[in-house]
Amino acid sequence: MSASAASVIDVDVVFRQRLENSVDWLIRSLSREAKLAVVASADVPQLVLSLARNTPSTDPEERQAAERLARTAEFKRDLLQRAGGTLTTEQVRELLGHKSVQAVHKAVAAHRLLAVDDSGTKLFPAFQFDGGQILPGMAHILAAAPSASTWALLQFLVEGDEGLGPDRPIDLIKAGPEDLARAARFARTLED
Repeated sequence: MSASAASVIDVDVVFRQRLENSVDWLIRSLSREAKLAVVASADVPQLVLSLARNTPSTDPEERQAAERLARTAEFKRDLLQRAGGTLTTEQVRELLGHKSVQAVHKAVAAHRLLAVDDSGTKLFPAFQFDGGQILPGMAHILAAAPSASTWALLQFLVEGDEGLGPDRPIDLIKAGPEDLARAARFARTLED
């Protein structure tokens, strides 16, 4: 797999997951009459228009919550982009030459590989791979903060820590042992 292919999010998988989550929400929130109006749509554009007309409006508190969620989603997308893009579980399985996706999940559970959950889809930041291998430094960083959330770890790896100055941990894990130890030392602060 080329570096450019490895850094591209599988848009179809993420798009399908988000559509499925949206459909579940729509089923719960639409009235029977609204559902009947949507079902009567003749084609996709009419279906979308009918959904837009019949989806319940939100109160100001719900709008604020929706805006917070949208900002969070944008922040996560930005982090993933700055991490070199992402790979799906299947892409990681192929890249590493594993026979099953269970081997990929075992690497995550053993703190050798970082995966973040994005609306029920596991995404693997691409920076942690070198050719067909996981960067050895990843295990050191993940072991330094075993109970930190995966998103907090990703943010640390991409943005760093003021104690590291301009050095980013995703660059330090590719450098020498001293740089890796320095990054791991700051990763431990995520446990505080």
